[in-house]
Amino acid sequence: MHKQEMMRLTIRDILNAVGGRLISGHEGAFANGVSTDSRTIRRGELFFALKGPRFDGHKFIDDVVKKGAAGAVVSAEVRGLPLQAVSRGQEPGSGSSSTQFGIIHVEDTLKALGDLSAYWRKTHPVPLIAVSGSCGKTTTKEMIASILNTSRCILKTEGNLNNLIGLPLTLFGLNNIHKAAVVELGISMIGEMKRLAEICKPNIAVLTNIGEAHTAILGSIEGVAAAKGELFQGMGTDGTAIINIDDPWLLKIANNFTAKKVTFSLKSEADVMLKDYSLDNAKGMSATFIVMGKEILVRLKYAGIHNLSNAAAAIAATFPLVVAKEEIIEGLYSAEPIPGRTEIISAASGITIIDDTYNANPLSMEASLKTLSSVVGGGRKIAVLGDMLELGDIAQDAHRKIGRLVREAGIDIFFAMGSFSKDFARGAIEAGMSPERINVATDKTSLIKGLKNIIRQGDVILIKGSRVTAMEEVVEELKIAK
Repeated sequence: MHKQEMMRLTIRDILNAVGGRLISGHEGAFANGVSTDSRTIRRGELFFALKGPRFDGHKFIDDVVKKGAAGAVVSAEVRGLPLQAVSRGQEPGSGSSSTQFGIIHVEDTLKALGDLSAYWRKTHPVPLIAVSGSCGKTTTKEMIASILNTSRCILKTEGNLNNLIGLPLTLFGLNNIHKAAVVELGISMIGEMKRLAEICKPNIAVLTNIGEAHTAILGSIEGVAAAKGELFQGMGTDGTAIINIDDPWLLKIANNFTAKKVTFSLKSEADVMLKDYSLDNAKGMSATFIVMGKEILVRLKYAGIHNLSNAAAAIAATFPLVVAKEEIIEGLYSAEPIPGRTEIISAASGITIIDDTYNANPLSMEASLKTLSSVVGGGRKIAVLGDMLELGDIAQDAHRKIGRLVREAGIDIFFAMGSFSKDFARGAIEAGMSPERINVATDKTSLIKGLKNIIRQGDVILIKGSRVTAMEEVVEELKIAK
């Protein structure tokens, strides 16, 4: 077994990677880590002074000096540092224990962070799988990681570190013991995916689906497809794109790049396709997939048919890395549902909660309603939905559409909350749902009170909304309800 090596970046390496100018310090000195947070930075790490609308890392340079940081990458003039931090000589290669503080000036610290992580990734050329999509990307990433982790040491994205800050911080975790990496990429703007792909240089890329998410910025589903599709555009013939052929937008994108392709589907013939499945009510599923002509029977701890598509994507993504059938079976069964993402909770009061509160867009709302609808037996099916945000001009129509889907899914009782709650309700009524079964709440307090007044043992309750709506607070209240 190889001993895990500590990160070691010389100032010279950093300057070459980011194209900066050394203000103080010596090129032979080194950093043993990277941080963007002055509160948690450790001795010997390099601090990137990021700047945004509500924060400016340059204000905390003094703090990181006192904590023993090796240096800082800045885009503004640094004043007022302790004299010993910038004035004492330091012998090249003497390390971060010296009192001299290295300062590297760049035009853009966020770009420099990405450039340095791209350099670090280049020095660790392990197979890297990048996962994105309008919904399902986190679950798919976890399934892929679980499959690979059965036979090799891997690096994966933790939490929501999937953007232009989180991805670099994830990649800095690469070291000599890793045999593969699985990273999640999240975007909200045109050009962002291209930059993320430039940084991580994926060998294998997965887009789970294309839906109406972030349309307030991306403009339309066409804009979403164009922005997400940047993931595949930079891949050459040595890369592999994992294509969901059930998604018409991804089929269209698939014609515009040269990478090798591995397809998956729940409906049609593909490299990885679903043969049949059975639901264990809201507790999980069993499914048979045909993978390159061979059948594989798997069990999942996830609820919701949409998670079969995520599982198919995970199988397809690991196929180029030559995983064994047994690794797929063990890995998928070992993958655990993530809190707030179709998580099944049995409350003491006898109700079942489907906690899908992490975020919401029209595609994920539809998938969650299908999950609730698929629950067999038990009591009433109750949908509790909060606003879907960042939809721009399509917001009202999108909420009305989801309201109609509530009725079509056979939901017994509907609670809607938020600025678009009346649009939710209007759609449900237009589809034929009785107004008596629809509750429009003005705030979370009245929503929780209304729910507690009507729930009874055996009810199955879906709770979902965009991140800002904090619908997990409703979950917590229902978990302790009597």
